[in-house]
Amino acid sequence: MLVGWYPHAGQRAFLESRAPIRVLACGRRWGKTEVIAAEIASLLLEPAPRQILLVAPSMEQALIPFERVAGMLRQCQQAPLMRRSPAPVLRLGQSRLWARSIARGGLYLRGRKAHLIVVDEAAYVPEAIVMEVLLPMLSDTGGRLALVSTPRGKNYFYRLYREGQEGNRQIWSMRSPSWHNPLLSPATLLIQAQLMSERQFQVEYGAAFLDDAGQVFRTEWVDRALMLPIQHEGEVVAGVDWARARDWTAVAILQGSQQAACMLESRRWQGLDWAEQIERLAQLLTQYGVQRVLCDRTGLGDPLVEALQKAVPAAVEGVVFTRAVKQHLVEGLALMLEQARLQLLPDMALLQELYHFEMETTPNGLRFEAAHGFHDDLVMALALAVRALPPAPAGQVRTSGRRVNERS
Repeated sequence: MLVGWYPHAGQRAFLESRAPIRVLACGRRWGKTEVIAAEIASLLLEPAPRQILLVAPSMEQALIPFERVAGMLRQCQQAPLMRRSPAPVLRLGQSRLWARSIARGGLYLRGRKAHLIVVDEAAYVPEAIVMEVLLPMLSDTGGRLALVSTPRGKNYFYRLYREGQEGNRQIWSMRSPSWHNPLLSPATLLIQAQLMSERQFQVEYGAAFLDDAGQVFRTEWVDRALMLPIQHEGEVVAGVDWARARDWTAVAILQGSQQAACMLESRRWQGLDWAEQIERLAQLLTQYGVQRVLCDRTGLGDPLVEALQKAVPAAVEGVVFTRAVKQHLVEGLALMLEQARLQLLPDMALLQELYHFEMETTPNGLRFEAAHGFHDDLVMALALAVRALPPAPAGQVRTSGRRVNERS
């Protein structure tokens, strides 16, 4: 029914499966956005009314296939009615497509019925949202669930993939690396292979489920942080990591204390001159009423810290990144996540950085940095923001994952 669109073999296999749950693990540039959009558009074109939900870790991610669906419908001489904000919805006759993120632990997903739910980058969506929020939406309609993603370690996405491979008739699963897309240039793959470590190339392009060797921030910690309740109280602080060469300038804004904090915002940008970066930062910090800012002042950082001090009323301090300081910052962030004291926003760029942030033992001690070919700007901005948080109230310091009011 889609004029001018032709699936490759892997896409066709996904579309032809009638299993209630489909799990597609594929590499970058495989064509997952295209196949997601093709299935949704085809269902919307059917005569019977259909309710479809498209879910992704962030709204930015969800809008990519959402917009592609609209484009495919227009190519078929259809004119869908669309609303992009505050909550994207597409209408074609009596059928509806909603695009949603997992913000607030999936709070805004509840209460709907759907004939099809597609979860993009499903490996980055917490298991609790899929099992406790999304699956019940299909019970009244006999609908189907599609989980599509690049792998992220061996979490629930991997477990469902394995069940499909081991003969569970309710689950269809397939792993398909990027090079199964016949339109992808071998030269592009070669360039990517040279830019990444072998392990990360196998994950991102080979769609391989590998153990989280050297991963600092465990997958279950991050997933849990996405589901924690948000408590908007306490001091508002920020961390800023300035760009170097090809890196990004990143900022993370938190509210709370060392006892418990929630993320209010995370941003990053590159390619801007320093004056424009200071202006953007000042606007963002003022908007959220930030009271304290910690900035990286290594290298060119000193004049930038001074410029930011003049631009905002907040207390702005610089931190020199030595190996020991960076380790202390990273360990502070890891401890907050391990002990469930930090709530995160579903920022896809941040989630990817956390997953690809590694620890390596060297002759000079431990080294903490992004895996080869990835960035850690948002991670370090977040670590600086955690350091900027005020101490926990007296008598409330936690030394383990147990809450202070729990008893053994």
